[in-house]
Amino acid sequence: MSASSPVRALAIIPVRVGSQRLPGKALLRESGQELFLHTCDQAKKARNIDRVVVATDDDVVEAVAKRHGYGVVRTSPACRTGSERCAEAAAAIPCQAVLDIQGDWPEIAPRDLEAIVAQLLAGEAVCNTLCVPLLDPDVANNPNVVKVVRGGNGKALYFSRAVVPFVKDGSYALQRHIGVYGFARATLLRIPPLPSSGLAEAESLEQLRFLENDIAMHVLDAQGDPWGIETRSDYDAFLQRLTTSRT
Repeated sequence: MSASSPVRALAIIPVRVGSQRLPGKALLRESGQELFLHTCDQAKKARNIDRVVVATDDDVVEAVAKRHGYGVVRTSPACRTGSERCAEAAAAIPCQAVLDIQGDWPEIAPRDLEAIVAQLLAGEAVCNTLCVPLLDPDVANNPNVVKVVRGGNGKALYFSRAVVPFVKDGSYALQRHIGVYGFARATLLRIPPLPSSGLAEAESLEQLRFLENDIAMHVLDAQGDPWGIETRSDYDAFLQRLTTSRT
């Protein structure tokens, strides 16, 4: 699809280089290409995504993205979160649905992105995301692994780096959050000025600002099992999985 073709579903990959846990991770390329390009490539495979662009304030990221054929929207260094960067980019591109696919989720499954888009285009959600079962207690206790609790209507109740819910009696199936968000475009454009009680900053989870401002988030069950890259060990594990898949 050309840049001038009508866009119903737009995928935006927000990329910044200043990661605190793994500096420069977006540009790590021991896999053979920069990390964020893997995410772009997965989004490009989704059949109902019309256009994939990179949103960044970094010259190197822009050059890499363009060299690999991806459009780039330059965004302000003042963007505090990925969703704010995506909102700034989406303001210039008419569309119906927008996916905010964090650049450090290189194994996100195209079919899961398709499910997010389908729900948005059907008008069944204004914001949505993904989760998978979390069975390993050691992984559950890792604060880099975000947990989500959802209600019987399939909508998110809370996200946390802590293990939630606290299980006093019986058992409860934990769910791991996957860092991909879908938005109706009008909903995404509302986000930058939304106030925060400090909850999102306390957990360092921007989606809590959505919830406390009454933006309902549907949480879909992912079919894939992607992992976000937060640390060097996460990146090494990704490289190992990639090597295994190629043999």
